[in-house]
Amino acid sequence: MIRRRTLLTTALAATAAIGLAACTDDGSSSDASDAGGASDGGGDALSGVTVSEDLGAEPTVEFTAPLEISAAQAQVVVPGDGATIADGDTVIWRHLYVDASTGETLQSWWQGGPAGGVQVTTDSIGQAAFDVFTTMTVGSRFVMAGWQQGNDGQAYSLLQVGDVDRVVSPLRAEGEQGDPSGTYPDVTLDDSGAPSISGPGEGEPPAKTVRELLIQGTGDTTRAGDYLTMQYSGWKWSDGSAFDSSWERGAPFSFVQGGGQVIQGWDENLLDLKIGSQVMLVIPPAEAYGEGEPTEDSPLTGETLIFVVDVLDAAHTAD
Repeated sequence: MIRRRTLLTTALAATAAIGLAACTDDGSSSDASDAGGASDGGGDALSGVTVSEDLGAEPTVEFTAPLEISAAQAQVVVPGDGATIADGDTVIWRHLYVDASTGETLQSWWQGGPAGGVQVTTDSIGQAAFDVFTTMTVGSRFVMAGWQQGNDGQAYSLLQVGDVDRVVSPLRAEGEQGDPSGTYPDVTLDDSGAPSISGPGEGEPPAKTVRELLIQGTGDTTRAGDYLTMQYSGWKWSDGSAFDSSWERGAPFSFVQGGGQVIQGWDENLLDLKIGSQVMLVIPPAEAYGEGEPTEDSPLTGETLIFVVDVLDAAHTAD
């Protein structure tokens, strides 16, 4: 619900695994379950691709362009020495994207692009890619061949090379209790860490986003450009009704901080927080989904929103 635009802009600004929006040869969308993996049986594009194995340097990718990708694929280039990735893990990686039609590098963490990651489930990456990732270990370098669709509607054939840095853990805020003002609804947590609030807001809602620290984490500090991974729940100020929750979906949410991928109240108010922190954000309409009356397509227009956000991970851009 929070994401307000796709991760692809004019050419490429993706941060997750390619192939999640796979397309057929005629440009139409195909089912995500067919996107990814060792091979879908319709081609072997990766047989013509060479990826460098020096994990201390930016990967180099060599192939003869244009490279025809008729089926999405994934394979391990260099095995890591960490733990094996498991079903449901949220992994963070450093990566680059190469245009398969030209050989041009479209985005690279080593050249200032964002980090990325994905939750490893069959629903998110498809069965075949899942089968590869769940044999992969932390520290591995992988290569994937697939597609992404831009805002212009065009499907881009891509190679993605990634170095798996870590698995996100824990999946809830941990630290010392903060000292909220008491002005806003109380927050209680269930055994898993999922939050609930005591009721709707009282009185006039704030005209600018308010941030209250509920738990003070102890990790690194978030900053602009981070690939931020979080748990969150959201409620309407007006009646306290819940409208969205990563906890209920069973998957953390990730986005590039400050990249315009989410509402303004998130982009501007999740900076300078310690990983492991939990905050309440009270966001007025102008910094959420806009002023005006709600519609079927935009039911949160005109609503002040209350979020409780657990900051789980912040993968920085290259220093």
